[in-house]
Amino acid sequence: MTLPPLLQEHIEFLRSQGHDIKTEEGSEICIMFKDYKIPSNIWTLDKVDLLVVTHPTYPNAKMDMFWVDPPIALKSGAQPQAVSPETRCGKNWQRFSWHVQSWNPAHDNLITYLNVVDDRLKRNG
Repeated sequence: MTLPPLLQEHIEFLRSQGHDIKTEEGSEICIMFKDYKIPSNIWTLDKVDLLVVTHPTYPNAKMDMFWVDPPIALKSGAQPQAVSPETRCGKNWQRFSWHVQSWNPAHDNLITYLNVVDDRLKRNG
């Protein structure tokens, strides 16, 4: 299977912005960002590997949740809300059960979904 052309275009754009991205294809498409920067004033780390998942029908299927490795905690020592361990795409991750309320494939895609991830990672809980 090859990546959907629009997804390939979006990944290439993100690579041009400095992201190190690896993909794995199967019944779903795993998109892994190496050393993804997160707010170090909130989290115990300043970068993690980030996983987002989509489907061969991209961008028609809504993207949902994201995963990080290694697991992160808030600098306060508290655990973030709605996280749990999960094996996904052949690796152990910390899942953030964070859901977008609406998805319009005419406007929403991998690039805009990273804004959702970043917004969640800017929260203190």
